[in-house]
Amino acid sequence: MTTPLSSPGQAWQPLPNIDKHCFGCGPDNAHGLHMTFARRDDQVRAVLTISGQFRGWSNLVHGGVIATILDEVMSWTAIVVARRFILTRSMTVRYHRPIHVGATVSAIGAITKWQGERRATVRGEIFDDGERLCASAEGNFALFSKEQFASLGIIPEEDLRLMAEGL
Repeated sequence: MTTPLSSPGQAWQPLPNIDKHCFGCGPDNAHGLHMTFARRDDQVRAVLTISGQFRGWSNLVHGGVIATILDEVMSWTAIVVARRFILTRSMTVRYHRPIHVGATVSAIGAITKWQGERRATVRGEIFDDGERLCASAEGNFALFSKEQFASLGIIPEEDLRLMAEGL
């Protein structure tokens, strides 16, 4: 992937938020990351400033929070680009350089491999404000139609309906 700030293409188009209480993207989660997303071509991006509440050792962002940001951007990518409901099957994270609390970062995701209609591999990357790669991940995602996802009984029908409208 190319860096989120210099890659060519159309303008980033904001995406609507569905789950107001999600730890990653929920604006009503007092303890969450409050990520917002935008789409350009077949990529999804979030730009966020990571507050001190997500501190790990010293003044560094906790590695688990970095992994959460990557999982969130990859999940949104799979949902928006594939236009399917998803569950993360697995992910591998690689930390390239530390991220300090208070830093503004760009997380970007893109599907790298389709595995039929039911699976996709997605890559996520986090860049600092100097466009340096700080962390990356590759995730495998299960893809579901609305009916398949509903049969799992994971989320309430009303939330499923709202999500389907957002696809």
